[in-house]
Amino acid sequence: MTVRARQSRRRRRGFTLVESMATIVVLGILGSTASYLVVDSVDGYMDAATTAQLHAEMSIAMDRVMREIRKIELDGAAAGVAPNISLMSATALSWQDSSSNTYRFAIVGSELQLEVASGGLSTLLTDVTDLEISIFDEGNTDIGPGCAGAGCDPVRRIVVDVTTQRSGVTESLRFKVFIRSTMSGA
Repeated sequence: MTVRARQSRRRRRGFTLVESMATIVVLGILGSTASYLVVDSVDGYMDAATTAQLHAEMSIAMDRVMREIRKIELDGAAAGVAPNISLMSATALSWQDSSSNTYRFAIVGSELQLEVASGGLSTLLTDVTDLEISIFDEGNTDIGPGCAGAGCDPVRRIVVDVTTQRSGVTESLRFKVFIRSTMSGA
């Protein structure tokens, strides 16, 4: 057998152990980098999906609360124009309609609940970490941390701040409601 035949046979034998190991290491590095990018993308998608779901749930709940607060009727026993709010604190709001049905909006545990006399108790939102209710008079001056009975007569606007947290994602929503019955021309 000639030298040339032996050399061509060696060339056809395949890869050496060092070449194979180098290839495996390079493929391992590429695979781990790709998996990190995929996991990071999936985590980002999950956070975005949770944020969107929280925001949608909060919007629906706050829309219901806003509609109910706007419908607060006038207090017939008050000397002037006054909403029929019986109790307001930083985390709860209670009022009555002309038929003496009581409505209550409050945080109970980690649930935001609305109690309507004719419809019972409704859980509007879960995973609530904070609820803050502020009240303002006609001049948009903060009335204070709360009121009861006739002390609620000057209330014209109510600001509600709600914060929820789920799966490490925190979402907050704030809105201001004008009580329609107390607006001039209502």
